[in-house]
Amino acid sequence: MSTPSEQPVPVQPAGTGDNPHAHLDPVVAAEVRWGNRVERDWHITDPHFGYWDLTLARPFHLERLRAEFRFPPTIGLAAVASRPGGQRASMSLGDSANLVGITAPLPAGWPDADADIGLNAS
Repeated sequence: MSTPSEQPVPVQPAGTGDNPHAHLDPVVAAEVRWGNRVERDWHITDPHFGYWDLTLARPFHLERLRAEFRFPPTIGLAAVASRPGGQRASMSLGDSANLVGITAPLPAGWPDADADIGLNAS
């Protein structure tokens, strides 16, 4: 976790042609270092658009992410409400410009509702 004298690490605005999620790999590595684990590794969820996703087993360490990283405006975090058909409520850290995202469960006690969540520290 960053200390007050350290600056947050900037997350790059995009991955590479060979690794479209390379810019989010440091976020995954930090989550794993903090005790989370990858439930499902990077995979394409939509073959037509090439959307990549990775699923974490536990909720994001939100305050640690805010302290450790500085995210570009194209990367946001949202709570996603459960949907008919069995989709559970979750959090999605997504890169809207590059169609790459990380999904994690909602923390205990969070409302089952769609909501934007501030990602960068003030």
